[in-house]
Amino acid sequence: MIHWLPENSELSPKIREAILKYSARNVYSKNGIVYFQEDKADKFYIVLSGYVRLSYIMEDGTAILYAIVPPGQSFGELGVFDRSVYTDTASAIGSVSVLAVSAGVFHSNVPFSTELREALSSLIVDRYRTYIDVTKSLYLSNLSARLAMSLLRLVNSLGQTIDLNGKSCPYLGSMVTQSDLGAMARGTRGNVNRVLKRWEREGLILVQDRKVILLDPDELENVAIRGGDTQ
Repeated sequence: MIHWLPENSELSPKIREAILKYSARNVYSKNGIVYFQEDKADKFYIVLSGYVRLSYIMEDGTAILYAIVPPGQSFGELGVFDRSVYTDTASAIGSVSVLAVSAGVFHSNVPFSTELREALSSLIVDRYRTYIDVTKSLYLSNLSARLAMSLLRLVNSLGQTIDLNGKSCPYLGSMVTQSDLGAMARGTRGNVNRVLKRWEREGLILVQDRKVILLDPDELENVAIRGGDTQ
């Protein structure tokens, strides 16, 4: 995944300069809506600080949380790429600062627009993989399997680790609530809590200081693959 944070971008300085020329910094408070699903995709967004929640509204009205975007990553790519509408709803988790880049910069004749579109294409490929993973997870019949897959997908995308007894363990910080996990794994907060407590007793995770620390990611992956509980 390309990191779009201007001072830490893999793109050339000239391309970063072009992005900044056609962008503005916006700040959102907790649960603030950046855009709604089906809104016109007129901006491409880069998270500068905080975290953004991406949700998809199903035809039956159910909201599925499928991604949490950390600083340095982007969202809103697909609608901008094909000049259509946003395919999801983006909202702030806590206070969030984003760089809002005009969609026109990707389709005009400004210098480096071709390179920008190519970079946008790479981001869409990554986002599509996320869609596929979410779809696989939603159709698993067992909550434990769906939750395990969701946890693994989140720690992989957020990339947070903590040293625990000399071992580097991936973890989810307080920005991810049990309600978020329920929205991702298609389960109630209460049922998610019960599964997490069972996994803690079994030594697969540790819940500490509002963090969910994965002590045994390999076994959680086995839970996801088996489509059932630990044995």
